[in-house]
Amino acid sequence: KKISVSSWSKDSLLLLLCFKALASTTVIGYRGSSVQIRCPYDSGYETNMKYLCRGECSTLPWETKDIPVKSGSTAKDQRFSLKDDTAAGVFTVTITDLRPEDAGQYWCGINFYQFYQSYRVSPDYTEIQLLVKTAPIVCRS
Repeated sequence: KKISVSSWSKDSLLLLLCFKALASTTVIGYRGSSVQIRCPYDSGYETNMKYLCRGECSTLPWETKDIPVKSGSTAKDQRFSLKDDTAAGVFTVTITDLRPEDAGQYWCGINFYQFYQSYRVSPDYTEIQLLVKTAPIVCRS
């Protein structure tokens, strides 16, 4: 499985990463730009709720999680959006207008149990460390 992350600015950043348990990836985005995180999933989970989790994201259903965006609901912060391409088996999270406070640890996740709110990180997952930097100033004469 692969996950790709890209920035939608002139400072285009495209990374293809292994998407397996215990993998960790550092993603660099620039303040004011957008970052796109692609999260693939296996066939059979097309109708399950998908989400992006920020922070530790325990797999225990009773633990509190910070979920800035999930499929089928309005995001807590409108800069976060999630689109699910069920034909391709991948959901994409876009974070626009990056801010320093967006930096940190994120996980792609799927609700494996449709009948109650049990958030669980996908069995094939990667930890994403998002760094938000200020774009360098380029002077032209």
